Amino acid sequence: MNDELVKLARVGLLLALAVVIHSAEAMLPVTVLWFRFGFANIMGLTTLYLFGFKYAVIVTLGRVFLGSLVTGLFGSPAFLLSLSGGLAAIAVMGLAKTISRERFSEIGVSILGAVTHNAAQLLVAYVILIRNEAILYLLPLMLAAALITGFINGLAARFLIAHFREADTRLHI
Repeated sequence: MNDELVKLARVGLLLALAVVIHSAEAMLPVTVLWFRFGFANIMGLTTLYLFGFKYAVIVTLGRVFLGSLVTGLFGSPAFLLSLSGGLAAIAVMGLAKTISRERFSEIGVSILGAVTHNAAQLLVAYVILIRNEAILYLLPLMLAAALITGFINGLAARFLIAHFREADTRLHI
């Protein structure tokens, strides 16, 4: 099979998984501070490592847009927060991966993305939605949560990346 076709099929698979995870997570009950684990970001990180920044942006944007359509949140404040966090996170993760391959593993890149995601969402919530400085008091708690979820998501992405690469070896792709 054509290598480009295999790549597009795999990116499509990662996008579909990201949309399903994003939509499923949106249906879970809201926890403290609107906290979500961000498991769909695993697919963006995996795409970044396997197929590069361009495809990672496509998966991230596709996840946000398609996921918000599936959940009925397109154009809502939740959509804006998801879009801002996702784009900021994938930009920082792409930059970190490009600049510091030897300094950051998938886990380190994921933690940077999670911290950026939460910070961007808080900034957008402050500038566009809430306009009250008190919301900034949530930053330390959100950053602590980002360290935990970034680690978990980075570890999951590491295993998924290894699985894809092992499959390529077995299939001689």
